[in-house]
Amino acid sequence: MAKNRISRVSMTVALALAVALSALTIAPAAHAQWFNDTYPGFYSLQTPGLLRVTAFGGGFISDKYGVLQEGTQVEQSVTPYIGVFGRATGYQLWIGGGFESPLAPSSGSFPRLNFGRFQGGVDFTLFPGTHLYVSAGHDVADSDASVVEGDFSSWIFLHSMHPLNGSFSSMHDFQNGVTSTEIDLQAILFSAEKYMILGGVGGAMYNGGFLTSAQGQGGPDLGFYYRPWQLGVSAQAGYGNAHQYGQISMYKQLSWFE
Repeated sequence: MAKNRISRVSMTVALALAVALSALTIAPAAHAQWFNDTYPGFYSLQTPGLLRVTAFGGGFISDKYGVLQEGTQVEQSVTPYIGVFGRATGYQLWIGGGFESPLAPSSGSFPRLNFGRFQGGVDFTLFPGTHLYVSAGHDVADSDASVVEGDFSSWIFLHSMHPLNGSFSSMHDFQNGVTSTEIDLQAILFSAEKYMILGGVGGAMYNGGFLTSAQGQGGPDLGFYYRPWQLGVSAQAGYGNAHQYGQISMYKQLSWFE
């Protein structure tokens, strides 16, 4: 069981290693040429540098529990292919069944937990439109967990009418032993000068720790992105171990060249 959990946590890191190992199978001269062609200026500092700040938030509601989260991520480019980032997230968790709404904690007698999570890590640009984020961190307040997380996102068919994005995020909590993985597949359904509409499917899986069997949920989702404000909103609804559920998330980006 422990080995399975470790392998899931390491899945995202293995993607980056797979790219490196596949390159090593090429002859040395060809490998050097391949590397220079694929990652030109790999060892050069990015000039001008890019500083990006992302504010995000969202909520999840089901018959068994509800969660609100809000936070900020700050990322600084180092080279054209590597950046460093820090992330601070606050969580409010309501545990119960059949409560009215997690937005009104006084509406029932169900317990509420409040905790914060601080993470830091590295952003690898593996290919254009493909990023791997690897981070670790620790919780404060009602949680005392150490966590490790990997986030992967890749755009394909960028020059078609309906580019496709595939992403997943895998995190292991060392306090409760649970590994959680979120998977999402979205396509751009419509794109105009100022906005985009996206649609697809997504879900999450949980296993390990106190869970006696794997759990999860999934369903369709719909997204909207407004380019002038660098603002995105997405919503998802579906069914799983938590019964019917709904969730919404949003983010706002600010970027500066230095």
